Amino acid sequence: MARISGIQIENDSKGVPAYVRIDLKKHKEVLTLLEHKGAIELEPEINPGKYITGDELMKSLIPRIEKLFVK
Repeated sequence: MARISGIQIENDSKGVPAYVRIDLKKHKEVLTLLEHKGAIELEPEINPGKYITGDELMKSLIPRIEKLFVK
C-alpha cells in the first residue's frame, strides 16, 4: 500500500487496521467529506435551554461539597 504524507493507519493489538489519523492541515478537502457524511459539525447547534447559569451551578455544588468535607 502506498504511503501518503499526513495520513496514518493505526492498528489494534491484533494488527488489524482500526482507525485512521488524518492531518487536516494538509488535507483540508477531507473536512468537506466528513461534514457531508455527518461525522462532524463545523458550527455546532447551541440550545440555551440545555445550560444552567453560574448561580444555579453554585447552588447545586455547594451542598455537595459541604457534604464531602463538613461532617
